[in-house]
Amino acid sequence: MQLELFDYRRDRLFDSENQIAHYYDVLSETHDSISYSEHIDPKKGYAICGMEYEEYVDVKKDKLGGLTYDQILSYLKDAKKEDRLEKYKALLKFRNIPFEADLFTWNNDDL
Repeated sequence: MQLELFDYRRDRLFDSENQIAHYYDVLSETHDSISYSEHIDPKKGYAICGMEYEEYVDVKKDKLGGLTYDQILSYLKDAKKEDRLEKYKALLKFRNIPFEADLFTWNNDDL
């Protein structure tokens, strides 16, 4: 068994908080994929209480066709926050890179 001795990258592209929610966008990697996700965690009493939201795009590293983590990070940083997710999906489609995308909503009874 081989022990992984290095840390995978994780970059926060956006982080904001107000009285209603905590918003943050993250690009991260694992040994075989790169994931970009946008999160909205509503505070108690706001939005739909008990719901959190995450929208993500996952790409397998072996399908990147030469695209690197740094290139993806730079591309995402250059895009306006409100356009970032759609522009990233459009880039992947243009380069014929398969990806998985989804929107999660779930109930959190701890709020």
